[in-house]
Amino acid sequence: MSKRTRHFIALFLLAITVGLGTYNFLRPDAPEELSLAEFERSIAQNNIIEARINPTAYRDVYMVEGKRLSERKVSPFTITTHLESQRISALLKKNDVAFAIPGKNMEAWILSVFAPVLMGGLIIGLILHQTRIGRSKKHHKLRQRPDVTFANVAGVEEAKAEVQETVDFLRNPAKYKRLGGKLPKGILLVGPPGTGKTMLAKAIAGEAEANFFSAHGSDFNEVFVGVGAKRIRELFSQAKKNRPAIIFIDEIDCLGKKRKQDGHGELQQTNNALLAEMDGFESSDGIIVVAATNRPEDLDDALMRPGRFDRKVFVPYPDRTGRRAILAVHMEGKPIQDKEKALDLIAQTSVEMSGADLASIINEAAILCAQRCYSEISIPELEEARDKVRWGKERKSMVLKKEEREMVAYHEAGHTMINLQKSLLPPLYKVSIIPRGGALGVTTLMPTEDQNIHSKTFLLEQMVVLMGGRAAEKVFYGATTNGASGDLDSSRKIAQKMIHEWGMGERLYYQPDQRDAELEINKLLETADREALDIIRAQKEHTHKLAQALLKYETLTREQVLNLLYEDQEPTSETRCVLN
Repeated sequence: MSKRTRHFIALFLLAITVGLGTYNFLRPDAPEELSLAEFERSIAQNNIIEARINPTAYRDVYMVEGKRLSERKVSPFTITTHLESQRISALLKKNDVAFAIPGKNMEAWILSVFAPVLMGGLIIGLILHQTRIGRSKKHHKLRQRPDVTFANVAGVEEAKAEVQETVDFLRNPAKYKRLGGKLPKGILLVGPPGTGKTMLAKAIAGEAEANFFSAHGSDFNEVFVGVGAKRIRELFSQAKKNRPAIIFIDEIDCLGKKRKQDGHGELQQTNNALLAEMDGFESSDGIIVVAATNRPEDLDDALMRPGRFDRKVFVPYPDRTGRRAILAVHMEGKPIQDKEKALDLIAQTSVEMSGADLASIINEAAILCAQRCYSEISIPELEEARDKVRWGKERKSMVLKKEEREMVAYHEAGHTMINLQKSLLPPLYKVSIIPRGGALGVTTLMPTEDQNIHSKTFLLEQMVVLMGGRAAEKVFYGATTNGASGDLDSSRKIAQKMIHEWGMGERLYYQPDQRDAELEINKLLETADREALDIIRAQKEHTHKLAQALLKYETLTREQVLNLLYEDQEPTSETRCVLN
């Protein structure tokens, strides 16, 4: 029995106990059962206050309910007798007792007869429902030979090359069998969200002209033990009837997590069913299981061994060339102004954005141009859409108090001034005091090339820039605000990784809960804070000048900032930053 089921039963029993106790405490006193002699004596002594004569389910048997005076207090009573109702009513009338003879309570009679039948039927129905719940709803979708091909999947050329041989095997099995080659039973697509894993799985089926069965890992998780395993068996059964077939399970980490001795019974049974089904067909059967995850470290080791998921394909964020190819696919068929220039600019300035993000950029730009009644999608709208996807939508309607607006301006000016002093970091793109997303202001840096390795110096410079807003608040206002909390949190995360994961502390390795590690992290944070304060104090005049310009213009590009600070040129119109 699983822990969740035990908790449910315990809570259910506790609720029943509390309910019964409350009922026993609050229920009124039970009526006193009188004999016929006591009833007649009470009538004669005028102790009966009121009475009600009710027929029962038995012939010539009546129940009298009412109130009587007993020991100087009013208490309920009841009597069941074979006396005819006319005799009882005459007896009561003779002694001036108020009484009533209601008609037969048909509703109560029906309820008393049919309630046990209904309750039994409900219990039987629940049992039948539990036995059929595994097949009551189709949790997988069958798409016969998707129209998606490798031509529709761009930016992941290495991943396409790895799965291409699988497609070729499905098309020409004899070519490989004569040399003893076997088709991989499973392909595991690993990569961050939005990088095109699902699209790649559909393209495999489309290229191989195979039926495509898709399901989500959470579709197989249920409260009742055995339901998920039943759905797994049903999915593979359907695939065997529709060969050649691709079975795609998205977010397989929901289904195939590492098993533990005290793990959830349903999850373990479902995992075992998947392993058994993958062992139950041969590679020559024309069935391939494709799964996707962004958390491969959570998967059970039994799933990862050869014979299950033989092929592991990494689907990373696209590089500059890949981003350009993805943008070209999504721009196809759309009127783009100066298309080649737009492709180069957006591909260059969308570092670490996924294929899904790039698709959103084109869609958002198309919506903006349609709202503005343009006939083509232009570069300014593409840049605006990119900024919206990356950093969130500008909240121009949000009104800040004068003091808050000034503090935000100095905060963002602090970030900007320190970035201009650091050579290793990505260049400034724009700085704005217009609230965007969850921030009151943003200083945005724009990486122009993919960088996979970061030095300790680079990371320290990044921390100093993050501390810049806080340093400007200290220099110009003498105190900091909660507006710097996000910057401080980001700096701490960098410092923690430097110490715990990347071995950049005074010692090579620290235990996560070691006090020395916390001291080292605080030392890095304090060093970055001191350096940020030194730079802002040295550049105080420039920081003030930039903050005043932000209060006037709200948004400044890199070119406008450089012209303002070093050429003494006041911004006259918006100048977009073109990066090389």
